Amino acid sequence: MKFSKVLMFVMIIALLPVYLTAGGAQDRADVTELTIWFGREEFVPHDRFEQFHAENPDIRIEWDVVPLEQSHTDFMRNHAAGSAPDVVQIFHEFTATMVAQGTLLDITSHVEQWQQEDPEDFADIFDIAFTLTSYEDGIYGLNAHSAPYFLGYRKDWIEQAGLETPKSWQDVIDISRVLQSEILTGDQYAFAQPGGAHHPPFWMSSIYMSMGGEFSDTGLPIIDSPAGIALIEFFQTLAREGLQDPEAASWASGDMRGAFMGGRAAFFPEAINVFAVTQNELEYGVEWDVMVQPPREGAEDAYNVNTFGWPFMVSSSTENSEAVMKVLRYIFDADIVKDVAYSYQPANRASVLGSDEYLAAHPYYPILEDSFADQVPYPTHLRSPERSDVLNEMKQVAQTQVNRSAADIAREFQGKLDALDP
Repeated sequence: MKFSKVLMFVMIIALLPVYLTAGGAQDRADVTELTIWFGREEFVPHDRFEQFHAENPDIRIEWDVVPLEQSHTDFMRNHAAGSAPDVVQIFHEFTATMVAQGTLLDITSHVEQWQQEDPEDFADIFDIAFTLTSYEDGIYGLNAHSAPYFLGYRKDWIEQAGLETPKSWQDVIDISRVLQSEILTGDQYAFAQPGGAHHPPFWMSSIYMSMGGEFSDTGLPIIDSPAGIALIEFFQTLAREGLQDPEAASWASGDMRGAFMGGRAAFFPEAINVFAVTQNELEYGVEWDVMVQPPREGAEDAYNVNTFGWPFMVSSSTENSEAVMKVLRYIFDADIVKDVAYSYQPANRASVLGSDEYLAAHPYYPILEDSFADQVPYPTHLRSPERSDVLNEMKQVAQTQVNRSAADIAREFQGKLDALDP
C-alpha cells in the first residue's frame, strides 16, 4: 500500500509537465498576441496595460520603446522582413510615405463602428485625433496626443519695459529690440529658437503656419509667398540685429529650452508639455506667461493654429484588426490617457483637457484652450525627410546671409522644394 502510493505520486509528478504543457499550449492558442512600439516611455499607459489584460484575457500586449526619430524607418524595415509590430507610434509627417509603401492598414470602417457603438464617447474626441492620421480617403491610425506650438514669454521683463504683450510677429521683433537694448544684459537675448539643422523644423514650421503660410496639394510649403518671405525676414532680423544668441544657428531644442528656463531669453516657441517643466523653473504668472503664436501683421485671416502629433499607426500586416482597435481605444480611454496628459503630452479629448486635474497641472491652459479645437496639422509629404532637409538649409541661409534678399532666398528654396514632387 505504501509502495503503491509512492509509485502513484511519482507517476503524477512525471506526467504533470505533459499536462501543463498541453494546457499551456491550449491557453496560448486562445490568446491574441499584439506588439506595440511606443515612441517615448512617457506615452505608455501608466498601468502598463494591467487593467486591459484583466478585462481582455484573450489579448496579450507586448510593448517596447523605439524612439520616434527612428521608429518609422525601423518599422518599414521590419515590415519588409515580415516582423513589424501591430502598432507603431511615429512623427505624423511620415504618414504619406508609409501609406505609399503599403505598410499601414486603413481602419476607417473600425472608426465608423466606434462612432456608431459609442456616440457619446466619440463626441468627446477632437477631430484632430483622426484628421491627422488620414491620407487621401483613408484613416490609418489614432492620434491620441498632439501639440500646437505656442509662445512663452518673460512677462516681468515686458512689464519692466512698459510694453504690452505682442499682437503680431512684427510686435515680437519690436519688443525684442526694446528688451535687447534696455533690459537684457550679458548673455541674455530676446528670442530663443532651435536654429540648428539636425532635427525636424517643427518650430520654424509652426511660425510659418501662424504667419498664414500655405501648402501645396502634396504637402510642400509655399515659401515663395508673402508668408514665406516674412518667415525668412524674421530669422534674418533675429541674427542680423543680435536678438538671438550668436550660437543659436547651431542650437537644438534643449539649448532653446535651457536658455528660456535659465533666464537667458525673453521669448521661446514651444508646446504645452515643455511649459509643464518651465513652471518648475520660473514662477508662472509673475515671471513668465504664455500666448498662442501671433499672426503676421495684415494677415490675421490667414492665421492657423499649427499642430504636430505622434499617432499610433496600424500595420497592414496585423492579423487581428479588431483586437488592435480594442487596444487603441484603451490607450485613448479618458481614464487611461488622462495620466499621460497630466504629466506629459495633452490628450485630444475635451473631458481630459477640461478637467480640474488638468488645469491644476497646467494653469495656463485656459489661455490656450480655444486653439486646441482649431488645430491644423502640419501636412504630411511623400518625401518628408528631404522636405525637412530643404527647410533646415533655408533656415541656415536666413541666419547666415542676413543681408541677402529674402525674396531671392524664397525663390531658391521653393525650387528645391518643388523638385521633391514627382
